[in-house]
Amino acid sequence: MQRHTGRRVLITGAGNGIGMAAARFFAGEGARLCLVDIDAEALAATLGTLPPGTEALSHTVSVTDEAGIAGVVEAMVATYGSIDAVVNSAGMVVVEPALEARIGIFREVIEVNLIGTWIVCQAAARHMAQAGSGSIVNISSVYGFQGAPGRTAYCASKGGVVNLTNSLAVEWGPLGIRVNSVVPTGTRTPMVQGLIDRGIYDVDAVSRRTPLRRIAEPEEVAAACGFLVSDEAGMTTGHHLAVDGGWLANGFLMAPKAGA
Repeated sequence: MQRHTGRRVLITGAGNGIGMAAARFFAGEGARLCLVDIDAEALAATLGTLPPGTEALSHTVSVTDEAGIAGVVEAMVATYGSIDAVVNSAGMVVVEPALEARIGIFREVIEVNLIGTWIVCQAAARHMAQAGSGSIVNISSVYGFQGAPGRTAYCASKGGVVNLTNSLAVEWGPLGIRVNSVVPTGTRTPMVQGLIDRGIYDVDAVSRRTPLRRIAEPEEVAAACGFLVSDEAGMTTGHHLAVDGGWLANGFLMAPKAGA
């Protein structure tokens, strides 16, 4: 059964990773898509992986561009009639020690991960409020709940996404708009692969620290987004759904030795 047939879904960061997996998930469930990414080539690659016959608009724009995002939402509404759901997946990470962190980079991470999420939420919710219904899923992180060395800006931005989600869920609930987040652990995306290639993300150590002993796959995060958007989650708002293999539940902060 396709739970999302005809559902009109806006997905940011759709060019790769979790956003790409979300696009493929919702397309496979019969949704009508509006895909956003800053990378035109990556966005085109995502479009090329969708099932034949998928209805999909695409826009190359940054989530930090308020006017650009407003235009995307207006174009989506003009084409599909309204907007039913949003998956906010656009994001970035920079790893550098806090004492050496550059303020420009810190601002950029906050601008993309937190303010960009807010810009998309607000633009979409203005139309959802008119319709009296809608579902927004923001991608947070386990680092929205925990600190990590070298990730000050990222942790701050994702912690902001968590409480942004809480606040919007409370304020927009009476308008019929549900706002939740998905909380992944490290996920096998191009962004994480870049950190692995640079030797600053130890998959083995992270896997040992995780009760399920592995990192997440983008498709698993996308499936969680699919549930939160679905009618089955109709009474769920202000919730943070962990797709973390037990990371947050684990009070043992250091990774066990190899083989444990």
